[in-house]
Amino acid sequence: MARLPQRDLATEVAKHFRGTPGERIATAIRLGREALDLFLATQPVGMTRQAARRILQRNKNRGRQPSAVTH
Repeated sequence: MARLPQRDLATEVAKHFRGTPGERIATAIRLGREALDLFLATQPVGMTRQAARRILQRNKNRGRQPSAVTH
């Protein structure tokens, strides 16, 4: 059985926290804009960015939904 390499806490943490806090925020904002652009590209012609943003915001936190299988 193969032995797993020794894990180092600092190395594990470094995987998730690259860059300064400002850089991480800028990356999150950029990724959000890219996701909005991608979603907007899948919508009918003429939909505004604001309307697409509202749809994504509404769909983000819909909460638990009952299964359609049980109805």
